[in-house]
Amino acid sequence: MKFLLDTCSVSDYLRGVESVVQRLQEAKPSEVAISAVTVMELRYGAVRRQSPKLTAAVNAFLNGVSIIAFDAESAERAGVMRATMEADGLSIALADCQIAATALAYDLTLVTNDGDLKRVPKLKIVDWRLAQ
Repeated sequence: MKFLLDTCSVSDYLRGVESVVQRLQEAKPSEVAISAVTVMELRYGAVRRQSPKLTAAVNAFLNGVSIIAFDAESAERAGVMRATMEADGLSIALADCQIAATALAYDLTLVTNDGDLKRVPKLKIVDWRLAQ
């Protein structure tokens, strides 16, 4: 595996953002995964919006992608990361912290356009919205 898609990148894909759709279609399935935390966020969004169309799109996406569990290593990294960032005066949402820690634990590049995630030390980031 090479890339971990965060929730905003998956949302971009589901909304048809051309550059994200193209990059995901060009990637080999073995190169791309999402965190179980992203699954939670996608399910939350679909249920909250009560949209059958969105629910179907989320289901289809989840059926075709590898999902990485939020495990003990990721949890350890997330706890240290969040405390360190807060000590430096930087806030980060819990879910974002968990997703970033998963990318770090598995040595994956995080696909995101989230500014908060771009501040995480040692996290490899790529933004598929930008021209490559």
